[in-house]
Amino acid sequence: MSLQFILGNSGSGKSHYLYQQIVNESMEHPEKNYLVLVPEQFTMQTQRDLCAAHPRGGIMNIDALSFMRLAYRVFEEVGREEQPVLDDEGKNLVIRRIAGKLEDDLKVLKGNLKKQGYISEVKSVISEFVQYGVDFDKLDDFMEGLSQESYLYYKLQDIRKVYEGFEEYLRDRYITKEEMLDVLARAVCDSELLKGSVIALDGFTGFTPVQIRLISELLKVSEKVIVTVEIDRREDPFIYRHPYQLFALSKQMVTSLVKTAQDAGAEVEEPVCLYEKVPYRFRENPEMAFLESELFRYSRRQYKKKKEESETCSGAISLHETKNPREEARYVAESIRKLVREKDYRYRDIAVIAADLNLYADALEKACELFEIPVFMDHKKSILLNSFVEYLRSLLAMAEQNFTYESVFRHLRTGLCGFTDEEIDRLENYCLALDIKGYKKWQQAWVRRTPSTGEKELEELNHLRVIFVEKTMGLIQVLKQKKKTVRDVTQAVYEYLVQEKLQQKITQLEKKFQDRGELALAKEYAQVYRIVMELFDKFVSLLGEEEIALKDYCELLDAGLEEAKVGVIPPSLDQVMIGDVERTRIKNIKALFFVGANDTLLPGNTGVGGLLSECDREQFQKKEISLSPGAKEKIYIQKFYLYLNLTKPTKFLFLSWAKASGEGKSLRPSYLIQELMRLFPDLKPVDEEEKSWQQCEMTRRTGILRLAEGLREKEQGLDAQWKELYTWFAGDEKSRSVVEKLLRAGFYKKEAGMLGSKMAEKLYLDPERVSVTRLEKFASCAYAHFLSYGLRLSDRETYGFEAMDLGNIAHQALEHFARKAEEEKLDWVTMPEERRTELIDESVESSVLDYGNTVLFSSARNEYMIYRIKRLIRRSVWALTRQMEQGDFKPAGYEFKFGSGKIDRIDTCEDENRVYVKVTDYKTGRKVFDITSFYHGLQLQLPVYLNAALEAEGKRYPGKEIVPAGIFYYRIQDPIVAREKTDKKTEESILKELKLDGLVNGEEEVIEHLEANLTGSSLYYPLRRNQNGLLGSASKALPQEKFETVLAYTRSKQKELKAEMYEGEVSALPYLLGEDTGCDFCACKDICGFDQRIEGCEYRRLRKYTLEEALNSMKERLGILEEKGEAGE
Repeated sequence: MSLQFILGNSGSGKSHYLYQQIVNESMEHPEKNYLVLVPEQFTMQTQRDLCAAHPRGGIMNIDALSFMRLAYRVFEEVGREEQPVLDDEGKNLVIRRIAGKLEDDLKVLKGNLKKQGYISEVKSVISEFVQYGVDFDKLDDFMEGLSQESYLYYKLQDIRKVYEGFEEYLRDRYITKEEMLDVLARAVCDSELLKGSVIALDGFTGFTPVQIRLISELLKVSEKVIVTVEIDRREDPFIYRHPYQLFALSKQMVTSLVKTAQDAGAEVEEPVCLYEKVPYRFRENPEMAFLESELFRYSRRQYKKKKEESETCSGAISLHETKNPREEARYVAESIRKLVREKDYRYRDIAVIAADLNLYADALEKACELFEIPVFMDHKKSILLNSFVEYLRSLLAMAEQNFTYESVFRHLRTGLCGFTDEEIDRLENYCLALDIKGYKKWQQAWVRRTPSTGEKELEELNHLRVIFVEKTMGLIQVLKQKKKTVRDVTQAVYEYLVQEKLQQKITQLEKKFQDRGELALAKEYAQVYRIVMELFDKFVSLLGEEEIALKDYCELLDAGLEEAKVGVIPPSLDQVMIGDVERTRIKNIKALFFVGANDTLLPGNTGVGGLLSECDREQFQKKEISLSPGAKEKIYIQKFYLYLNLTKPTKFLFLSWAKASGEGKSLRPSYLIQELMRLFPDLKPVDEEEKSWQQCEMTRRTGILRLAEGLREKEQGLDAQWKELYTWFAGDEKSRSVVEKLLRAGFYKKEAGMLGSKMAEKLYLDPERVSVTRLEKFASCAYAHFLSYGLRLSDRETYGFEAMDLGNIAHQALEHFARKAEEEKLDWVTMPEERRTELIDESVESSVLDYGNTVLFSSARNEYMIYRIKRLIRRSVWALTRQMEQGDFKPAGYEFKFGSGKIDRIDTCEDENRVYVKVTDYKTGRKVFDITSFYHGLQLQLPVYLNAALEAEGKRYPGKEIVPAGIFYYRIQDPIVAREKTDKKTEESILKELKLDGLVNGEEEVIEHLEANLTGSSLYYPLRRNQNGLLGSASKALPQEKFETVLAYTRSKQKELKAEMYEGEVSALPYLLGEDTGCDFCACKDICGFDQRIEGCEYRRLRKYTLEEALNSMKERLGILEEKGEAGE
C-alpha cells in the first residue's frame, strides 16, 4: 500500500533502473506478481527489454501489459460477465444513427451531420465527457450557469441529446473503451493476481481521470505502485501551479497521484531521484547533454565548445533546409544510408520523427524504397482507397444512384467485377456514345448503333450487359425495396460478395502482392475482408432491425469505413522506425531525424478542430470541470513531447525543414529551430540544394537517375562529375543494358516518316475522291492526316449537342429551306413572310429528325436549342435575301456535290454571252478568308469549290463564257447589336455583322451584278467604293486576271498535295504561322509524340504574305511549273 516515484531527466536511465529493480526483486520473491504497465504500443518492446535484463533471459512472474490487456486479464480471472466492448467504428455507427433520428430536434449539429468526419468529432466530445467523468448532472449544472441564448448553450444542448441517446442505447448492451477501466476498477478488489503485487507504470506522460480512479483502487490492494516521471532536477515535482510550463504534464501527474494515494490511505515513499549532472544516455555527448538540460528552459545559457572535445561527438546536432517535403525525405534517406555505410549503424539504431506524419508518410516511404532502406511506419492506414472497399462503396452507390454512367463505371473499374479492361472500354464507349444511363436502359436490349458499332459488336455488348444485369439483379431487387432493415441490406450485400467469390479474389491479390515483395499491400489485403465482415456484424448487432433508406445505409457504411484502419506489419528486427511526435515511443537509438520543423506544423494549428472551441473549454475550466487540454496547453504539451523525442538519440540529432510546401507555398522554419540556434550559436543550417553530386549518397538506382537528369540537360553541357559517373556505370556489368537504353533515349532523334507509294495507295484508296478537308489537313501536318485518314483514328463519340452538331443542323435546315422554295417555285425575295416562317419551321424540324441524334429531344435545355436554331435560320434567310436583293444573282444549286465535296450554294447571273458564278459556304464559326493560309494550302475550300462550280456551269451553258464572280463565307449567327435611333439603322448594324467575307472579282460588270449602284462601304460584300468611283484598299477584290491566277494556283496546289500524299509522306511536321500552329486544335496531339525537345521534331515555319506578295509568288510558282511541263513534253 505505498506509492513511489522514480524521477529523472530524459536519458537518465529511469526505465533501466526500474527494470533492473523489478528483475532483481522478482528473483528474490518468485511467489509475488510484478506487473509493468506501459502505453499500448510499448508492450512488446518492454517485454523484450525485461527479458534482456533478466540473467536467465526469461521472465516468469513479471508481466508487461497495457491498461486494456490488464482489464482482460483481470476479467478472465474474476469471471466477470463480459459485455462486448464498443470500439470507435461501432460508436460512429450508433452516433450516426441516433443523430439521424434526432436530426429535427438538433439546432447546431443538424446541418453538419452528413459532412465527412463530423460524426467522429461528435464521438470525440462524448468520449471526452465519459473519460473525464462529465456525467449528465455535471453537464446540467454547468449549462444552468450559461446564458440560454449563447451558442455554447445550444451546442451543449445538442451534444447532451446525442450523449443521452448514446448512453441509453448502450445501457446493458455494451461498454465503451473508456468505461472498461471503470468496470476494471470495480473488479480490482476481487483479483488475486493484483493482491500484494508490485505494479510499475512506465512511459506515461499523464493519466486521465478514469485511469486515476483505477490507480486509486490498485493502491488499495497492491503492495507497491511505482511510477517513472520525466522531470528536470531544477523543478519541484510536488508543486503544480499552472499548465503553461514545460513539465506541467509530469507535475500534474505527480500531484494528482499523491492526492489519490492520500485519499486511498496509501503511503507515499521517498522518490528515487536519478539526477546525474550528465544523464547516463549522454555521458559521451556533451552537445546532447546540454540540449537536454537547456531545451525550452530559457536560462540564457549557450553552448561553448571545449577544446579537448573529441571530433567524434562534435556536430551531434545539425540543421538542414531543403527545397520541399519530397526533397527533405530524400535527404533523410540519403543520410540514413550514409550512417549505415560509414558508421556501421544498424537500421534499428535510427528513427525518423515527423511533425506531421500524414504529410510526410508517402514521401518518406518512397525515398526509403529508392535507397533500399527497410522501414517500419508507426502509422495506421485508412482503408478507403483499397480496391475491395471501393468495390463495395461503388456497388451501393450504383444502386443508390440508379445506374448513372459514373457510378456504373466507377464500380466496373475496380478490377474485381470479372470483366476484362478491354470489355469495360467497349461498354463505356457505347454508353458514352448513346447516353446509356439508368437501370431501365441496362435492363433493355441495346439495339441502337453508333458509326463504330457493327452487328457482331452489338451482339457482344448485349452479351456483356446481360451478364452484368443478371448477376446484380437479386441484390438490386432487395436494395430497391421501399421497406428494408439494416439486416436485409447487409445480408443481401454479403450474399452478393459470396456469389461473386470476392474473398477468393482478394486472397489472390494478397498472394500476388506477396510474390512481388509488396508486403505492406499484402498485409492490407489480408485484413480488409475481415475488417468489412466485422463492420457488417456490427451493423447487424447494433442496428439490425432498424428500417433504413439506401442513401442512409451508404452514409453509415462510409462512417464505419472511415474509422476502420489497417494495422501495419509489426517491426522486424532491423528497420528504421518512422513515427510522429505524440504517438510514437522510441528507445535505444543512436540517431534521430526530425522532419517538418516548419512553423505551419510546429506549433501547427493545435487550436483548430473539435466541436468545443478554446473559449468553450475555458468556461468549463472556470467551473472546475477538467477536460482534455485546449490549444494553449497543447503547445506546452507539444514542447514536452518534443523534449522527450529530441533527447532520445545518444549520438546524432538531425533537424530539417522545407523552404516550400508540396504546393509551392513558401514556408518558414519553426520556433524550435530559433531556439536551437540560440542554444548553439555555432550551429548553421546546411542548404541541401547546394550540395554537389559527390557529397550525395549514391546507389545504383539513384546513380542511374542522375545519369538521366544529366542527359536531359545535355544542351547545357555535361560536366566532369557526370562523365565520371557515366564511366563507372559503363564499366559496371549489371547496369550496362540500362545505360544503353538511357543513351538511346537521351540521343533519340525522330526520323522523318515515309509510307511508300504502294502502302499509301492501299490505305487511301481513290485519289479522285480526296476531299478539300483532307487536303487542308495534309497541308497542316502529314502525320495528323495519316492518323485520321490512314489509320482512321477518331475521338471517342460522346452523346451531347456540340457546336459541330449545331453547324450541321443549320446547314441542313438552310438546304431544306432552299429546296422547298425551289419546289414551290417561290423566289426568296418575293416570298410572302408567313410562308417563309412556315418553311423555316418545317426545315428545322425535318433537319433535326434527319440528323438522327435524339439528344435534342432529351432535355429542356436541348429543346431550347431547337428554338435557337429556328431563330438562327430566320435571321440567315433574312440576311441572305437582303444580299440577293442588291444584285442580279439567283440561286442555281444547293448542297451541290462534286468529286470530293459539297458546295453549300452556287449563285449565277446570266447576261447575253456571259455567265457569272459565285459560291457561298455557310460557317457557324468565325472563319475569314486569309490569303497566306490559302497560299500554303491550309484554306483551299472556297477556290476548289469555285473551280468545280465553273466546270459544272460550263457544261450547263456550253456556248457562253463562264466568269468567276467571287468566293464567300456566310456566318450563320444571330448577332446582338445596340439599338439605334431608327429601325433602319438597327437593320444596317445587323447586316454589317452578317456581311459576307471572301474574295471578289473586281471587274466593274461583276460588281454591278453583285450590288448595283454601290457607293461607300457595302453592307453585304467585302467592298468599298471611293468617291472617284474606284474600289478602295479595304475591298477584298482582285482584277479578273489575278483572280484567274488564284484559281489556277488552286488546281496546281491540289495536284501537288495529292502527289505528296500518294507518295506516302507522313512526317510529323506541323506548320507554324505567326501565333498559330497545326497542333492547336488537332485531335491527335496527345498521341502523335511530337515534342519540340526531341531532335527531329520541329515546326515548318510558314511565311506571312500580303495579297500582292502572295499573287507574285503564285505566278512565279505557276511559271516554274509551266516550264517544267514544257520541258517534260
